[in-house]
Amino acid sequence: MKDYSNETAQEVEDKISAWIDEFERSEEYSGLSADEQEESAFVIGVFADLMYGYYLETPEEWSTDSLRACCLTLLPRKVLAGPEFYQAVEPVLTAFFAFLQRKAYIKNSAELTKRLKKIADRIVEQADMSENWGWAKAILTQALEDGVDLADKHAMQKYIDKLNEQLQQITPEMGKGKWPPAGK
Repeated sequence: MKDYSNETAQEVEDKISAWIDEFERSEEYSGLSADEQEESAFVIGVFADLMYGYYLETPEEWSTDSLRACCLTLLPRKVLAGPEFYQAVEPVLTAFFAFLQRKAYIKNSAELTKRLKKIADRIVEQADMSENWGWAKAILTQALEDGVDLADKHAMQKYIDKLNEQLQQITPEMGKGKWPPAGK
């Protein structure tokens, strides 16, 4: 079994960045809507990052099973984005896979696309269901709803400190434990 490598992760990031630059000048990219084009670099970058970070698959190794799990589990759990992001996942990745196949960068575009099309409707559905979100996404979503500027580190720290105080009041038996729990 392969182990995670920072060097390989960087290689994947560099490769994907170069491919995105090339993709944005392609016929496949020009076939996307303006909204899909706007989301494309983020969709592709996050997808590639999660595929290596969680499944240790470089783009040449992307599998249909990992694609399914990534799109239906990891994206909804980890990515704080609006519906336009999730609606763009299938068309952007489909166009990107076609581009990669045409350029001979990957060999299994048809299989990846077939699996992606089977789950396309469920991607948006899964992302809308808060029970599928990880704790970080849930907290950030609540912070946004509470009017916290996520870009303001001081405001976010104040918000997290307040959550920690509330948690300690609710569960005093946790002692001096802080939220979020270490390692989560």
